[in-house]
Amino acid sequence: MTIPRLYLPRPLETGAVCAAAADQARYLKTVLRMREGDPLLIFNGTDWEYEAVIRRRTAEGMELEITGRRVLPASEIHVTLCQAVPKVEKMDGIIRHATELGAERIVPFLAERSVPRWQAEQLPRKRERWQKIAVEASRQCGRPDIPEIGEIVTFERMLRDVPESDLRLIPWEEETKTGIREILRDPARSGMKEFVLVIGPEGGFSAGEIELARKAGFLSVSLGKRVLRVETASLAVLAVLQYEKGGRETESTG
Repeated sequence: MTIPRLYLPRPLETGAVCAAAADQARYLKTVLRMREGDPLLIFNGTDWEYEAVIRRRTAEGMELEITGRRVLPASEIHVTLCQAVPKVEKMDGIIRHATELGAERIVPFLAERSVPRWQAEQLPRKRERWQKIAVEASRQCGRPDIPEIGEIVTFERMLRDVPESDLRLIPWEEETKTGIREILRDPARSGMKEFVLVIGPEGGFSAGEIELARKAGFLSVSLGKRVLRVETASLAVLAVLQYEKGGRETESTG
């Protein structure tokens, strides 16, 4: 039986007693039918995962007692995914699966051919929703940390704000000279651990955007002969990157 896992964004330590949020308590009680003494796991977005038991039910919810902790393996590579915002339901899936595939940071941006065009007051609500999806995906897949969802920015600002990295890649359907596999398997790049990936909108990038990206230090790469849907492209690149560069995990210390 899989032990349920909860996210509690607060400092945790062995022996401490903490309270589950009201919605979490309802889930444990009514959906999972859990009772006093039943075990569960708690994480708070660090490298640690905490073992706990349900101590007692209260009028407000449930008290949980931390009984132990263990450090979870940390990824060997660090990936920032910059994603041109597609239709909302597609973005929800991209956030979820990118979390499962190890993206540490996800930066939504609006490209020339992006379909959504939201008012400024709508943007924080979108970001908040996506952050919640990332939390839930981390909980379900057993990931110790939670990717940060950046604010929604323009293409130009995204290029300026992306972190320093060993390798910056922008897949483009019109790229015919350079494939992503030959880039990742180049012996000269064997020690690279930090990556930035930029994935375009449904209509693809314009030539002008690719030129701006190249000037910012990005390499345009091909993903093969087929044109991938936007929700497929981000996951394909992340999976390829994890296979080629992140095949092993190391344990954190501390």
